Amino acid sequence: MPVSKSIYDFIPCDSAVERLFVQKLGLRNDVRHFVKLPAWFKVPTPVGQYNPDWGLVMAQPDALGGEVEGRPLLYLVRETKSSPAPGDLRGQEAQKIDCGGRHFNGALGVDYKVVQKADELP
Repeated sequence: MPVSKSIYDFIPCDSAVERLFVQKLGLRNDVRHFVKLPAWFKVPTPVGQYNPDWGLVMAQPDALGGEVEGRPLLYLVRETKSSPAPGDLRGQEAQKIDCGGRHFNGALGVDYKVVQKADELP
């Protein structure tokens, strides 16, 4: 899928959920840049290697959802799933996602969440 806010000219989407996510990211003014994280970007976990879906850079919203010039940017990692329920995921996928969340949120201080839509971003 071609996009203008990505560092790549084309974004490979693995599902309809990802395709819609990319389309919505392209429409949001607060999204500065995003990338589908490549397959080689792995986070080691006790249950195997985890490859999150997206890295994003966004303008930080004010209390009313608007943008304030000069505020620091938000750096986010997002996993897109058609269902956020851990019971709906295959095999060890839920455990890897949980470990990924602990890695990004806890160890690195990078905002990480599982989302279904771009509307769930800050």
